[in-house]
Amino acid sequence: MIAALRGTSVPARSRLYRSAPWGDPRQPDFINAACLVRTSLAPEVLLDELQGIEAALGRVPGPRWGPRRIDLDLLACEGAVMDTPRLTLPHPRFLERSFALLPAAEVWPDWVHPAAGKTLEELARTLAFTTVAEPIE
Repeated sequence: MIAALRGTSVPARSRLYRSAPWGDPRQPDFINAACLVRTSLAPEVLLDELQGIEAALGRVPGPRWGPRRIDLDLLACEGAVMDTPRLTLPHPRFLERSFALLPAAEVWPDWVHPAAGKTLEELARTLAFTTVAEPIE
């Protein structure tokens, strides 16, 4: 569905990763993945489109960090550093979450995080995580 957005392609997808739930532990394990998206859409427009995909796949409003059918996050955009009421880029907590960082490092290993000054590949090898994600074979 992401690749079908206007002006958008998905040249890379990560493996699936399983991790213990983050936030509310009374929910099933998380299954996460990342994809590299090439798009002509502005970050806020891409966010709108991702939220539309979530709704089309049955996501309904619920408690913060509670169970949900799908959760599409925009983690980073090339050259974009922003903090608005709707969108912060890079995502403010993704370096703390192995379930986000490990898949992202698979698809965009050479991207340098502007605050950390290191590539995702370097960060994935060196950071200590509060949650551990394991690839699903």
